[in-house]
Amino acid sequence: MRKDFYVFRHGETDLNSQKRWQGSGMDFDLNENGVIQAGTLVQKLKDVRLEIVFSSPLKRAFHTAQILTTALSIPLLKDNDLRECFYGDAEGQLISDLQNEVPEIVNNWYNPAYWDIRFNHGESKKEALQRVLAVLDKLAVSEYNVIGVAIHGGTMAAMLNYFNYEFDKISNCAVFHLVFENGKWFVEGDLF
Repeated sequence: MRKDFYVFRHGETDLNSQKRWQGSGMDFDLNENGVIQAGTLVQKLKDVRLEIVFSSPLKRAFHTAQILTTALSIPLLKDNDLRECFYGDAEGQLISDLQNEVPEIVNNWYNPAYWDIRFNHGESKKEALQRVLAVLDKLAVSEYNVIGVAIHGGTMAAMLNYFNYEFDKISNCAVFHLVFENGKWFVEGDLF
């Protein structure tokens, strides 16, 4: 049985626009631009026949998912394990400052070769990925066949690394199409 997952990043927050590192310790809602971006997400996904959306509980992801599910008249459920990675001491810091202070972490966070890196007092990329993958594995055996998943840039990048999918940047409200079929996961289609 084939299962189609449309995994999308939340819309913009003020911390995104300020270029700050935002993890699960920072629970900011969408800004005005983020709400507009969530509206464009509706246009991107209106024809894929989503049955349900599962979302991170953080405001930015859940609000993005609410805009989508309200427009499509489909259910929305929270799953705490879909939350963003906890970045410890990096939470809320300017990315440019972190680039100067801990370049070995910042420069390698999106590198598929590095899994156990973490900011001081934070969760590793691998730990966050394992949480998210466990949710997807659970959903792969659910009654739903076409599922939306609202997550975050860090966890989305870790998933794309895990599935050996090359990417340059993950924009707010970017979507990728993930498929589970015959016991295997694969990315089908580009980020859009």
